[in-house]
Amino acid sequence: MTKNYQPLLDQHIWIGGANDAVEANTNEQIDIIFDLRSENQETNTPANRVHLPITDDAAHQDESVKQAVEKVKEAVDEKKKVYFHCSGGKNRTGTLAAALLLEYKKASTVDDAVEKAKAIRPAISPKPEMIDVLRRLYPTNA
Repeated sequence: MTKNYQPLLDQHIWIGGANDAVEANTNEQIDIIFDLRSENQETNTPANRVHLPITDDAAHQDESVKQAVEKVKEAVDEKKKVYFHCSGGKNRTGTLAAALLLEYKKASTVDDAVEKAKAIRPAISPKPEMIDVLRRLYPTNA
């Protein structure tokens, strides 16, 4: 069976789309699911879901991306297994994945982080404004 979600860092952080959250939750014994979609969609979701919105196409999403990074790192520091997703696991998921690769020193530049995230999940495609967010948040890695 092919999984439509992937491990970002070891077996602690998993990434994918919204449609794969329940499967990942069951198969990987996920402790917390972060839903990055701007709209709060409560239907048919596991109890361990936390809405952590990053609004698509909104200017200057720096604070919401920074908050998402902090929340994921906090959960990982508590030894929790994390899954995060947006709708398709492409833009917002890719942005957060790249940010975490930079945070955990698995990438040296923003471009390197995006390429490494794409190698893990080929669907990843952060929009230019999200790349700009990463460059503002990680200026020494820009």
